[in-house]
Amino acid sequence: GNSVVLLLKLGQQMHMEQFRKGLLYMNPLKYFRDLESDPARADRYEGATHIFQPKDVIITLSAPGFGDIVIDSKDLAAATTMSKNSELCCNLFCLHAITAPVNGTLFPSEHEWFGDSMVLVLNTQEFLNRVVAAAKTRNLSGKCKLVEYFDDEAYTGKLDRFRKSKRFAHQREYRIAIDSPGDEPLVLDIGDITDITSEVLPFSDADNILKFSEDDARAAALTYDPGPGKP
Repeated sequence: GNSVVLLLKLGQQMHMEQFRKGLLYMNPLKYFRDLESDPARADRYEGATHIFQPKDVIITLSAPGFGDIVIDSKDLAAATTMSKNSELCCNLFCLHAITAPVNGTLFPSEHEWFGDSMVLVLNTQEFLNRVVAAAKTRNLSGKCKLVEYFDDEAYTGKLDRFRKSKRFAHQREYRIAIDSPGDEPLVLDIGDITDITSEVLPFSDADNILKFSEDDARAAALTYDPGPGKP
């Protein structure tokens, strides 16, 4: 149901070569929640099912001999989250999605990125077809979609595997989430995909190699439809 023009995979050269062989290394969701030294990937909200801003929370605790203890917004310094162990039971494969023209640099230097290489998926639908087929062969279920981004300083509401803090919005993530019974890494073999991917390209040359601006699209006789009500 999402409009995805092109997918890119970013990472270390060795891992990008493995990707082109069709080996999708999928870390458990818990891995990203517990990361501390990797600002480009660490996310403490991974696995959370709800987030509550202090202004929206009143907590009442009852303890024998102490009566009711009320904790309201004045006593909370930051947002409160709720999590379920079941939400952590999945493995993730993350890609960068190009869903609209990009004017200017593709990977702005003011943001944290990861890896030294990249691979373009040249046929998005065929790639996803192979992912689905491989998952079905192993009796695995899951979901693929674009990640939505929320303001973690203002938003109160539900979260899931496809919602992340707005500080990651520049990553324009397309996420493949496979349900799993535990918290071990998963390697999903979808078969060789060199026929539908580019060669491994150096990340540092992204702006010289990749052109996704509106002018580039027009020069290639491509059109972009932003959808109803959008400029």
